[in-house]
Amino acid sequence: MNSNPLKRIWLVYQASRDALKVTKQTITHDDKEILLFRTTFESQNPIEAKQIIEDSLKEVEDLFVLSLWSTYERFVRNYLQRKGTTLQMTQPQALAYPIYDYFCDEVEFWKSNQILDLLKKSLFTNNSHLIGKAKQILTYRDWVAHGKNPNKYPSSNITARFAYKVLNEIVETLLLN
Repeated sequence: MNSNPLKRIWLVYQASRDALKVTKQTITHDDKEILLFRTTFESQNPIEAKQIIEDSLKEVEDLFVLSLWSTYERFVRNYLQRKGTTLQMTQPQALAYPIYDYFCDEVEFWKSNQILDLLKKSLFTNNSHLIGKAKQILTYRDWVAHGKNPNKYPSSNITARFAYKVLNEIVETLLLN
């Protein structure tokens, strides 16, 4: 809990994106039969293969926005539960642990927007625009997670880089508090 879990997700995203870019370059390489042996692209014509990779790059982008959000969200819920341990000092003592247990259970069901509003009212009063950006990421994440409804495009096209930058700044702030 004392470290930022988003950094690992970001590294995996970069490696995945780079692997697809290298594969795309390999498609027109002289040794492509050897390099692409036993891959999806082995028997594809180069134009179709490049299109598949372009589509994959976009899909990877969306899936990593989803991954960054879910990792961020788990971090924040754990953070709040850890901060809630002070409830165990409530008097009478017989009430303290049940209150804390109840709090920990309930945090799991809080809506993401409610958590963002809580952060905005507490640790991010001077940086509320950051929470607004996080809400844009949440909207995009919801769109991706629920099948990318073509009739309900989100107002912003969120990249993994943008999501990482915003969510990382929130996590780093929480780690300082």
